[in-house]
Amino acid sequence: MQLSILSFQQAHQSETLDVQFFVTEAAHYIMALNFQQEFELLYIDLNTIPESKNTVDGLKLIRDAKKTMHPKIYDHLALINIASVCAATIYKYGKQTVAAEKSKFPSDAKMMVTEGCMEDYESFKKHLLPVSRQFLLRPLHTEWNTILTAFDFFLLDGVWEAVSFIAELLSENKKVGGISHPQMIDSLSKKDFYPMLCAAMENFLSQRYPLSKAGLSLSE
Repeated sequence: MQLSILSFQQAHQSETLDVQFFVTEAAHYIMALNFQQEFELLYIDLNTIPESKNTVDGLKLIRDAKKTMHPKIYDHLALINIASVCAATIYKYGKQTVAAEKSKFPSDAKMMVTEGCMEDYESFKKHLLPVSRQFLLRPLHTEWNTILTAFDFFLLDGVWEAVSFIAELLSENKKVGGISHPQMIDSLSKKDFYPMLCAAMENFLSQRYPLSKAGLSLSE
């Protein structure tokens, strides 16, 4: 089987990984759990890339390279990318504040945290281009629709609890250099909030897909 290995790398500014890094990497993973029918999740690598001392390898997943990369797949990848921005923002300001203030997006989005997530943000915009073209939408509108959709997901009951839990697991395993998907999902499935996470994912997928022009448009 021919496989494409996809990596969600993250830059970090210090020699030691900080809490925000673990939170944003955990958010990548939790968002990716939504798309296991399309990707095989492997592990989160916490080792720095040899060529770049300031970049950590991050989440690794694979997809059969023979499968078509249609707009829905690009949308999945964009949502995994933007998860780090959502997580960094919620981590800095808290769920209640973000839930109240995100109604001002995009006209007033100064509270949205992109520091440490710019590579993800740039990849997010690139991944959404095929989606915008497919539905003849302005890229900026598709981007903001997707950003708001991602924020809504992380604010659902059970989701942020899952992000926080995985972030703790990553912190505990940083000296080991990473943690596998089976380890993470096994630990996650034993938590009281896991049924809420599953319900949130089901709700998220039913509202996002199938993709449509109306569903991707930005409400004025």
